[in-house]
Amino acid sequence: MNTTLPQSAAPAARAALRAGAPAERHPRSTPDRVADAISKGILMRRFAVGQRLVEADLTRELQVSRSTVREALRILAASGVVELTPHRGAVIRSLTHEDAANLLGVLEVLSGLAARLAAVHIGIGDNARRFAAAAHKLVTADTPEALDRVLDARANYYKVMFDIAGNRELDRVLPQSRAHLFRAQFYHALTAADLRAMVAEYRGITEAILASDPALAEKRMRRHLQKSGERTLPRMARLSL
Repeated sequence: MNTTLPQSAAPAARAALRAGAPAERHPRSTPDRVADAISKGILMRRFAVGQRLVEADLTRELQVSRSTVREALRILAASGVVELTPHRGAVIRSLTHEDAANLLGVLEVLSGLAARLAAVHIGIGDNARRFAAAAHKLVTADTPEALDRVLDARANYYKVMFDIAGNRELDRVLPQSRAHLFRAQFYHALTAADLRAMVAEYRGITEAILASDPALAEKRMRRHLQKSGERTLPRMARLSL
């Protein structure tokens, strides 16, 4: 399988690497940022589950050293996103039913807390404007083309929500790369009805955060993650039979 990034994707991957995490909050090393870039490449489906990641290709496309790529792959292996095997290198993992169920349980708690904190802080500075802008594509999708972009819009939605939540410890414990893997793995399994339901759920979460209602924001976010499990886990169970 050809593992080189498509030509059109390479600039975006390099931009993700350059952007990294907000420097003023918690600066990150180059291997961390490369790991983030690869993780976002998985989310955007530039890399596929089961695909082998070739160090030489990543070194060229992301314009970093081979040792940096190797360390980034070790970071992703430690977080359960890739598997490192002798003579084959790094392969993007496929989440099992148990993996996905456990991950969703953690995301429910952490994302619920982030939504609560975002609602608490939404009135500070330009937080309301920033969050409304991040949510716009997600909560207004109503055509097949727009619904197809919903999954891609989620990454920025969560990034801004967690940024407004303003809790560094929450940022550190969030299994973001695993969440990206989960979303990418189930991208093609979701129906138009599933996507419309997700839009309605995100609309409710957004309304609660913008209304500065912490309890309702947390409740709606946790319910969204529960519904995500209901949409995906039964399909995983059937596929594993």
